[in-house]
Amino acid sequence: PAHTFTRAHSPIVLGSRVQPKELDRVSSKMADQDFTAGEDVLDQLMKRLDAEIEVFIKAKEPDANDLPLVTRSRDLKKADFTVQWAAFAAKRKMNPVAYVSELVEGLQAHVDQAKGLITKVQGVGPYLNLFVDRARVFRLVIRAVSAQGDKFGHTKAAGGKRVIIEHTSSNPNAPLHIGNLRNVMIGAHLAKMQAACGFAVKQAFYVNDLGAQIGLTALAYSRVYAKIQPYLKIDHWIGAMYAVMNTCQELQQVGVNIGSVEDACAKGKEAADALMQEYLKGAEGDEKKTKGITEYFDIYQDLRERFEKMMVVMLEDVRKIENIKVEAGKLNLAYERQEAWAVKIFRKMVCDCLTGVQTTLSTYGVQHDQFDFESELGWEGSNDKVLEIMKNSDYYVPQTQCNDKGVPQGAYLDMDGFIRDQGLKVGKGGYQKDYPPLYVLRPDGSTLYTYRDIVYSFKKASQSDLILNIICSEQDLAQQKVSLGMMMMNPEMKGRQYHLSYDLVKLTTGKMSGRRGRYLLADDLYDDLKTVIREKMSKKFKDKGEDISPELFDEVTHEVSTAAMKYALLSVSCQTQINFDIAKITDFEDASAPFILYNSTRVASVVRKFNDKVEKGQVPALPPLDSVDCALLDDGKEWEILMEFILPFASMIVDGAMPKLPEPPALPSYGTHKVCDFLNGMVRGLSAYYGPAGVRILPTDSQLEEGWNGAAATHARIHLCKAFKQVIDNGLRLLMIEPLERM
Repeated sequence: PAHTFTRAHSPIVLGSRVQPKELDRVSSKMADQDFTAGEDVLDQLMKRLDAEIEVFIKAKEPDANDLPLVTRSRDLKKADFTVQWAAFAAKRKMNPVAYVSELVEGLQAHVDQAKGLITKVQGVGPYLNLFVDRARVFRLVIRAVSAQGDKFGHTKAAGGKRVIIEHTSSNPNAPLHIGNLRNVMIGAHLAKMQAACGFAVKQAFYVNDLGAQIGLTALAYSRVYAKIQPYLKIDHWIGAMYAVMNTCQELQQVGVNIGSVEDACAKGKEAADALMQEYLKGAEGDEKKTKGITEYFDIYQDLRERFEKMMVVMLEDVRKIENIKVEAGKLNLAYERQEAWAVKIFRKMVCDCLTGVQTTLSTYGVQHDQFDFESELGWEGSNDKVLEIMKNSDYYVPQTQCNDKGVPQGAYLDMDGFIRDQGLKVGKGGYQKDYPPLYVLRPDGSTLYTYRDIVYSFKKASQSDLILNIICSEQDLAQQKVSLGMMMMNPEMKGRQYHLSYDLVKLTTGKMSGRRGRYLLADDLYDDLKTVIREKMSKKFKDKGEDISPELFDEVTHEVSTAAMKYALLSVSCQTQINFDIAKITDFEDASAPFILYNSTRVASVVRKFNDKVEKGQVPALPPLDSVDCALLDDGKEWEILMEFILPFASMIVDGAMPKLPEPPALPSYGTHKVCDFLNGMVRGLSAYYGPAGVRILPTDSQLEEGWNGAAATHARIHLCKAFKQVIDNGLRLLMIEPLERM
């Protein structure tokens, strides 16, 4: 792959006391200095090459302050690095080809004398091609990888800028499903990438513990908790309870007595169907009621088939609630008012559910730094404080019980007026025309969730320099409104909050339905993946005749299973819809986590086999890198992997995690798929390197018997393989995948 880098000039300043020969000696000495940890090694290398040629060119062009910079060659067969002189020559109305030809004559003599990293220069059209001492570059890079270890690729590019990444934020009354999991993986992976770039990252989970469906679930949970021991994982249990309560509420709304439904279902399907027909007859002529009766009778029976034991206990109590919607509303209101009895009920249910959710997150190696409860925005007074400021805005329109259409209307912010008055861009690349208002209060004066989102965003802004919300593309407009509302209230908030929008996960089979309590659950998906992975890996070990302990087998299959999920959800750009296919994501021969892990363990196997041969006295022990002849790393594939993957590793991370922050409402293009692409490309290169047609790293038994003399080359390649493995491991950890030593 060809990569493009933007680099800043860092010219050598020629002092009157420093002569060119002295600079040559400085250049040669600097060339072999260790790379600085926390800085991009590729950038450091190219700056050294800049310095080597700049010594000569500055003497020729003493007044030039726009010398072109060294970049990687796009074709390593033609050059290692190159400098493009067309723009420089055009600015001075010179022929670039003639200029480069003239440069080459003197520069080659300078290079020969300087004895730096550059060994040869060549003019090709307007390009000055550079060839470097590969052995010295290999040594520099391998030394940097070894010294920096699991921090190789990490930089201080962000300078400690504080960022809050809000992700997951699933409703605390249900388990995580596949759609939630894409949100989780994008947010957690981006946090890893940004931390590697020098950001001070916090991962936040916004707990939406207000709202009708949370009140419904808490109402049921409080009445059933002491009567029956949960026989499902707690978040699954609570999710099922919500589905049942929502169905009961909907049946009541269409005039159905839920006690009669439960009694009929207890007698059997025939009795339940007969009861439904009675209700349908009574609702004849009312299309809405008829549809509701038919739909929710069916859902009730479906739920009862799956959760009968729980529902029998639940309905003993719930059937006595005359109006579920009203009772849940009362509970909600009491909780918002921070009444102790309601807080106890809500927090018990919410925290129990979050405990189950965290267990799922832990399976995938994800941990948030903070859980922020929506309810506490009101309790701490933040809602009231922000509302007072908002009411002073020229664009705030208060609620009314009778608007110009004669109906109640909530308070809102006139977003269209604000956009127009501020002269913000409208149309393509800007805000939509006739921008809809942002409603913040209901007609009764109670706050809407969109308003509370603004309050929470201001709270995050007080704790950070940048806010990133991971959100499904369906919420694009809502997120845009929140950011615009912040900017309306405080112009300094412009560009402080962005959202990373992702598309849906499409299932190859089946559909999800919260009302029916049917989801493709993250927990169930893990079990399905692990079953497939265990079958495949069991066959692999059997075919190779290898024994593995049950404990190690379980550890390895767990890591491969979660890795398969992570790679599947991160291997395409956020805006791409995912067609989830278990067969594809568990393929050991195609682009997948198992494929990357398997090839990674092959590198580990090479090093392990080398150490075995050392223990048996068949080959000499590995000497320190400084005693190794890196000139023996003479295979083109070795140089290609170094140039295409090892050197640009840090640049790839920065490119994915630190895109340019655009003028709102445009969104930054975060490359959360780049690490997957990088690792896939690297292990494919490695597979070709030491595959059947590649380089023989270790001697065969017959070579050892015949008198093998390749120890020096093997030592160089073992050092290189260790560097390869370290970079792969560091990339995997950015994906929250723990590297393996064997598979």
